[in-house]
Amino acid sequence: MIAYLRGKVVLFRFGFLILDVNGVGYRVNTDPQIAIAPNIVDTQAEIELFVHQHIREDSSDLYGFLIFQELELFELLITVSGVGPKAGLAIMASGKTDQIVKAILTDNMGFFTAISGIGKKVSAKIILELKSKLSSDKSINILSGDENSDLSDTLESLGYKRSEISLFINKIPDEIVSIEDKIKWCLKNLSRK
Repeated sequence: MIAYLRGKVVLFRFGFLILDVNGVGYRVNTDPQIAIAPNIVDTQAEIELFVHQHIREDSSDLYGFLIFQELELFELLITVSGVGPKAGLAIMASGKTDQIVKAILTDNMGFFTAISGIGKKVSAKIILELKSKLSSDKSINILSGDENSDLSDTLESLGYKRSEISLFINKIPDEIVSIEDKIKWCLKNLSRK
């Protein structure tokens, strides 16, 4: 299985790019928003992608992400019945990793139904099947990388449970940006529980 690629962008189109890795060209399906990353649209720019290889009877497709947490969430999304790789990529293109996780944990069906091709039934399945997985101890690192990992480690060292921490991290208002303010907000709200 291909899990990681590093090479030069030979061609970039809406929804995919061709990556030259030591003379071999890989077509990698990507989030169209990847174009805003520095130098991606420039041919010959070298990039690194974390990759999901989706093998079917008649094809083998690659789906690439700049951040490992995005790949983890994508692979979690496609475990839901009715969410294939194309729908998973559409969901990933609809927002940042932490926004998608927050939508799942807060039962925000409207977030998913606003995405083309995702109806109410599939939205309900996503929330139902992934909510418990995302609030479990093992999935906390998906939330949004290092900053939330540092925040959860700090709160855990103060005696809080990881499952309880993950729920509160996703409820932090967007206007709170510094790690210190996030810790204060969590401590204030966790103490009310």
